[in-house]
Amino acid sequence: MNLKFLKKSDIILIAVLLITCLSLLLPKYFGETTGDIKAVIMRDGIVIEEIDLSTVTESYEYDLHCSPKAVITITPNCVYYSYAECHDKLCMNTGKLTKVGDTAACLPSKTLVVLEGTADKEAPDAITY
Repeated sequence: MNLKFLKKSDIILIAVLLITCLSLLLPKYFGETTGDIKAVIMRDGIVIEEIDLSTVTESYEYDLHCSPKAVITITPNCVYYSYAECHDKLCMNTGKLTKVGDTAACLPSKTLVVLEGTADKEAPDAITY
């Protein structure tokens, strides 16, 4: 394989860019939250339930009693929308909420789930995609 079009400086630049990109992605996938995590569940802007996820021992479903119907699943240190009757299902595509500050909303049913608690002081405040 002949790489005459690549110079040594080009290879170094590519390596530096790859290392930089990887270092920016690592906190998102490996950052841990310390302390208690609380799931705050809201409907129509009113808090209907606060659940301490660090005390949950078994998974269970929580019906949000809204129209269109939405159900969240609560597991130890995790919460996510597991069922929604809305047509776009964006809330279900949000995935599992595990870190302080994670948020998922179902706009048609006017529900919101926010994780609150003590975040790791060493972790970044925000990560942009």
